Amino acid sequence: MSYCYEQGIPHSKFLTWDPEDKAKVLAYTMEQNLRCTMCGTAQWEWEENKFAFTAVDEFCRGCYQKAMYKDTESNSLPGTNVRLVPTTPILKAKMVVSARKRASAKRKRDEDEGGPGHPDQRRTDS
Repeated sequence: MSYCYEQGIPHSKFLTWDPEDKAKVLAYTMEQNLRCTMCGTAQWEWEENKFAFTAVDEFCRGCYQKAMYKDTESNSLPGTNVRLVPTTPILKAKMVVSARKRASAKRKRDEDEGGPGHPDQRRTDS
């Protein structure tokens, strides 16, 4: 069923396929399920050759965005995952409002603590 769902074909159509074609799809699906969801390798690949893969740096703009968000903007609880979603006009507007609220709250904290912009902290050249 997962293959039919992912490919957008009716299960009844899949059942009419040649038995050899169905067997290939099922074998492929079973093999994919043996792979690690984090690195994409399967245990049998390491058993055949313990040097089958080498770790290399690979830059991903999406992963970068997620890491930057998690490090700078997220106040989420442990166990929360950052997810990338398409930037729609409504989401963009919400982000602007949120950024303005954060900036306003920061200014208020700075003023309350006598930080930047506080009258007692201003330099006078008299």
